[in-house]
Amino acid sequence: MSEEDDEEANIWMMADITFEGFELYQKDEVNFDDPKSLRKAYHELLSYSYIVSKAYKNLRRDFKNLSQGHLKLEKTL
Repeated sequence: MSEEDDEEANIWMMADITFEGFELYQKDEVNFDDPKSLRKAYHELLSYSYIVSKAYKNLRRDFKNLSQGHLKLEKTL
């Protein structure tokens, strides 16, 4: 396994764990009058945003590689 594959696997594990945490957090409501509650919600959103962004970049890269492979395969047929 390459370093890139390891990184991708770690991102998927983080996303899965984070999603479980997100489901748990959904049960808690954000108190808009409490700065501590708002700060916690904001930091969690930033964390989710990073995970989604990283996963999107990886998917976009993988799609590009698959598309290029598909075009090469079509040319050989």
